[in-house]
Formats: sequence, structure tokens, C-alpha cells
Amino acid sequence: MRGQKARVGDERISPNGYHYTRTAKGWELTGRLVGAAKLGRDLLPTERVRYLNGDRLDNSEDNVEVYVVKQGSNNKKRARIEAKIEDLQAQLEELDAQEAS
Repeated sequence: MRGQKARVGDERISPNGYHYTRTAKGWELTGRLVGAAKLGRDLLPTERVRYLNGDRLDNSEDNVEVYVVKQGSNNKKRARIEAKIEDLQAQLEELDAQEAS
């Protein structure tokens, strides 16, 4: 394939071990294509695929499972941001104390 333009239906394996298939839209993860076929629709941006046996190259319908990525709540996000602010504030106070001495 090297040096030739990829055609729809061509396949490749990336260095990270994922299997890709060339579609009219471009290169797509084969597992996502299998998951979409199982559902009879395109996957949503919040949907991912999981390889039940851990083998990324085993794109059989029995091995590919579609799941929804959980979105963190705003309360959790707020708590993380507030914790970062507190940490940064403490660092600033420490720097001020060092400069004052």
C-alpha cells in the first residue's frame, strides 16, 4: 500500500494497535464501524467501543460493545476547579512569604 492512494475498504493497523478501515469519510476505527452496524446507526460523539476480550484486532460483533461515556457533573467540575484555586492561592501565599523574608 505504501506509495499508493488508499481506497474505500482498505485496512491498516496503527502503531498503537488499533485497526482502521478506509471509508468515504476517511480512515475510521473498525471497532466503531462494527458498533455502528450492530446498532443500525452512526455512533454518537458520547459513545465509545470496548473490546470485551481486550484484543483491539478482534472486531467481531461478539467482541465489540458500545457504551456511553459518562459526563461528569457540574458539582464535581466545580469542586475540582475550587481545589485548584485553593492550591494556587496557597502557592502564591508561600511565594509572598518567601519574598518578605
